[in-house]
Amino acid sequence: MDLTTEALRLGLSMARVRAEVASANIANVDVGGYRPQRADFAQATGLLREAAEQPAMDEGELRAITPHTLGESVRAADPDLNAPVSLDEEVAELETANVNFQSLTTVMSRRFGLMQLALAGRD
Repeated sequence: MDLTTEALRLGLSMARVRAEVASANIANVDVGGYRPQRADFAQATGLLREAAEQPAMDEGELRAITPHTLGESVRAADPDLNAPVSLDEEVAELETANVNFQSLTTVMSRRFGLMQLALAGRD
């Protein structure tokens, strides 16, 4: 694909992992000893920032970050073993991931629509 499509794919993957983590935290809210989890997207965010600043960047760098790679970045949010899960915070995380996913899906759909028009030769 191209850099923009790879950036959108990575953003969608990040939203998906964020939603999965929030869902797991909500599901385990009543489990004693469970610590809320968070995904660390520092590497992916850095690459997206680099892609925005350098449009000639190789999209392979973005392609290398997969949902599996993002899933490996999930860690306990708080080192305190007794840190409770905040249901309100997790629902907000889930909703944020949902809005991000919907927005990126809309952008991706429009991008593919423009590609279809270009391939069909219509303006």
